[in-house]
Amino acid sequence: MRHATHIFLSILAMGQTPEPVPTRALIEQALNEPARITLKDVTLRDAVKLLEEQTGVRLLVPQEVLGFVPSGGGTRIDHAEMANLPLRTALEKLFSPVGLTFSVENDHILVEPKAAVRCLGRAATWEELDTLAQLEALSLSNAGTLMSWLLQHVQLRVPDPAAQERLNQAVRAVGAGSGDVALSVACRNLGWEWCLFGQQIVVMPAAQRILQQLDVPVSVRLNHRPFFDVITAVSKAAGVPIHLEPGALGTLPLEWQRNFSLNAQNEPASRVLDGIAAFTGLGYLIEPDGVLFYVRRAPAVEPPAGATPSVPTEASNAAVADTAPRDDEDPIVGKIIVPLEDGRTMEWLVRRSELPPDLRDRRAADLRRAFDALRVPAGDGGS
Repeated sequence: MRHATHIFLSILAMGQTPEPVPTRALIEQALNEPARITLKDVTLRDAVKLLEEQTGVRLLVPQEVLGFVPSGGGTRIDHAEMANLPLRTALEKLFSPVGLTFSVENDHILVEPKAAVRCLGRAATWEELDTLAQLEALSLSNAGTLMSWLLQHVQLRVPDPAAQERLNQAVRAVGAGSGDVALSVACRNLGWEWCLFGQQIVVMPAAQRILQQLDVPVSVRLNHRPFFDVITAVSKAAGVPIHLEPGALGTLPLEWQRNFSLNAQNEPASRVLDGIAAFTGLGYLIEPDGVLFYVRRAPAVEPPAGATPSVPTEASNAAVADTAPRDDEDPIVGKIIVPLEDGRTMEWLVRRSELPPDLRDRRAADLRRAFDALRVPAGDGGS
């Protein structure tokens, strides 16, 4: 039997774990210094270990990140010999061809999918990576070539008859930069986003792209950290900006603001957000510039000491809503997200009494299946 995946959320009234000694400056310094890297007939997974040994810098490549690479961690590197290149440049030459990029964290380098790859929600194909490489190699210094390439490869999914002309003007207005940067800036200025798809670049309203992005699995594990840090980590993992409405943080109990724990393993980002919303009592909206958490009618109520709520499935999210103190007699059991013409979305909360009889039965069946998946089968000894 396939066990249900889990998101654990907990609030612990304990002192904060001391922060690690910051080493960001040392890593940044190492990235700017020449490095010697030799790789021969190794997998991408093994190459990361060798890079750590040869550079002395810790590299973190989460397992789900390898799921965006065409052949995963088993992607082979036939031969790479680099000397007297800054480490930053060497890493770019190794990771960029497989659709990955990197950033410096406090004590390590985090390797992540490029935004154009992450939005796919799956492993990129070599064809898609070749399309991305072509776009990255173009430049506004040769605007004619760039505009011609975009005209052949961009597929507009924007409800605007003048979309092509607006995009052309926005790209030219960027002024300078590589093709991918110019396109990203231009789309952002228009409230649009873009994503790879085969040999095409699909341009869509930003809110639509964000909804697509939230289907991508993420993993976030933080214990005893400020709530804002947890939200920031989810935002980074999902590649989607997440904002808090002014005053929203202040509606949570002080201990929650200071000590919040989240353990989400390979869960769709939307389900992680649903779990946070169900537990804290905050709502969230999808907007063109990201996700906004806002204050609903009633603030969260502090749980009993030591409580560790678990939100394993969408069905159990509904169960959490059933026990929430928003309306004891007619609780909220779900939500419907409706896309609007301007790219934004509207969120409708659904109460139990509003469900048709057939959907009530389906909801009850979903809950039973979710609860059965969580029960330890007889004979397992409770381990």
